[in-house]
Amino acid sequence: MKKLTALLLLLTFSFSVNAENKIISAGSSITELILALGAKEQLVGIDITSRHLDKNEEFPQVGYHRQLSTEGLLALNPTHLIGSEVMGPEKTLTLLQQAQVEVVKVPSGDRMQDLFARIDTLADITDTQKQASMLKESLEEKIENMSHRAVDNPPKALFMMINEGRPLTIAGNNTTVDVVIDYAGAVNPAKQLIESYKPLSIEAIIELQPDYILVSQRTWDSLGGQQGILTKYPLLAATPASQTDHIIAIEGSAIIGGFGIESISLSEQLYKQLNPAKK
Repeated sequence: MKKLTALLLLLTFSFSVNAENKIISAGSSITELILALGAKEQLVGIDITSRHLDKNEEFPQVGYHRQLSTEGLLALNPTHLIGSEVMGPEKTLTLLQQAQVEVVKVPSGDRMQDLFARIDTLADITDTQKQASMLKESLEEKIENMSHRAVDNPPKALFMMINEGRPLTIAGNNTTVDVVIDYAGAVNPAKQLIESYKPLSIEAIIELQPDYILVSQRTWDSLGGQQGILTKYPLLAATPASQTDHIIAIEGSAIIGGFGIESISLSEQLYKQLNPAKK
């Protein structure tokens, strides 16, 4: 009888340990929602795009979400790896699944329905459905308020992606930053020209005459701010954005992995910057 009792206790303990989630989040848009759902204790690792969310450096970093290492992930003994459709490489994901790790790809998307579907998926995994309901209610109110803003003569805001050794790329239609710009009470002049991110010549950018040029904080820092950007692309001096010192750095994590909580915060921030009369 004592042996049976001991065995049952051992099985119960093993089940409770195995049932406890150990989640690696591969993407800031995933990490921000896990934290917002109050499921922080279920995280055991984050990718490099989430490091700004880890103020106290509590979690190991597993690298970039597109270049994940099997060994580094398995060392954390995870039950789940959760990321977007671009998480990879596929070889790593296959090896994790063979090791009985549940690999979940959460769709990105930039509509409110996409964000809520992401929340629901994470809530089901973390068992935080009640928190999810409250979170969606709060976010819906914010998004509704932003979508009904009336701005006379909205400014033109253009996002430039600058990567060393690659052509200058502009965000067009069907990008998260385009949605951010729209909710910020501005218009993206490239939206009628291109889909997603496409190279665009400096001459074409000048023709668009953007009032504001947005770049990632990483680009801003690496090139030395506005002056460094103009040194690299001197012809941008012919844009209204340059002439009024309106080249602005934004947090790149807010436009990766779909429209999310950080995206909403960025829209609010840009609304005040791009429409100073509306403060």
